[in-house]
Amino acid sequence: MKVGEIEITPMSDGFVRLPPEYFRNADWSVHRDLLGPDGNLEIPVGTFLVRTGALTVLIDAGLGPVDAGFMKGGDLPGRLEEAGTSPSEIDLVVCTHLHVDHVGWLAQDGAPFFKNATVRFGAADWDHFVENNAASEAVRDKMEVLKEAGRIEVIESDSTVAPGIDTLQAPGHTPGHLCLVVASGEERAFLLGDAVTCPIQLEEPEWEAISDVDASLASRTRESLWRELETSGNVAVAAHFPGLQFGRVMAGKGRRYFS
Repeated sequence: MKVGEIEITPMSDGFVRLPPEYFRNADWSVHRDLLGPDGNLEIPVGTFLVRTGALTVLIDAGLGPVDAGFMKGGDLPGRLEEAGTSPSEIDLVVCTHLHVDHVGWLAQDGAPFFKNATVRFGAADWDHFVENNAASEAVRDKMEVLKEAGRIEVIESDSTVAPGIDTLQAPGHTPGHLCLVVASGEERAFLLGDAVTCPIQLEEPEWEAISDVDASLASRTRESLWRELETSGNVAVAAHFPGLQFGRVMAGKGRRYFS
C-alpha cells in the first residue's frame, strides 16, 4: 500500500483461532460462511511496516515465537527479511495496545528484540496492564525489560510520532488503545489496531469482543471510526482483518467494507 510517498507493508506474525463465543450476543446463523471447518474464526496477527522519510516504523509486534494450538506466532522476522529489513533497522515500534498478540516480539531472552527502536503506546495501557497488573506476567516482563533499557515513551494524547504518522486516541478495547493515521499529500490511511476486530461489525454493530475492556466505550469508538471512514472515503485496515487488506467503508443499504 502506498499512501502518497509513504509505503505500508502488511505482514502477519501468525494466526489466532477464535470460538464464535468470542463475540458477545453474536448470531452466527447468517454468517456461517465466515467460520472455518472446525467452527472457529481464524484471523491473522497483523503488524505493519511503515517506511516514512528516513524512518522505519513497525506498528504492533505480533505474538512472538508462541505455539499454543489456538494461536501461533513467529513469522515476523521472516516477513521483515522478505521486506528487505531486519529487527535492528526498526527505528520506532508503536503498539496500538498492550494485548499479548501486539507485544510478543518486543523483548526476547530478557533483552529488547528491536535493539535500536523506541517503543511507544498509550499511557493508559501502561497504567492498566503493567501498574495495575491486568496483563499476564509474560507481557509485564517484556514491558519491564523495555523500561529498564530506557526504550519506552508513552503517548498521552493525539500526536505525531513520525513524519506522516499520527496517533488517534481510540479507547474501549483497552484504556489506552491507539489508531494510527498515515498521511502523505492528500492521501490518508487508518490503521485501526483492535478498535475494530472484524468488518462484520459494520453489519452487526452490537457484536462485542470479550477482550474489550470497556465494551460500551469500544462500541462508541467503532461507530465514530465508521462515520469518519464513511464520510472521508479514506482506506483502513485493522490488525485482524482477513488478508490484512485495506478497504473503504461504503454507504448504501447499510454500511459495507470493500477491500
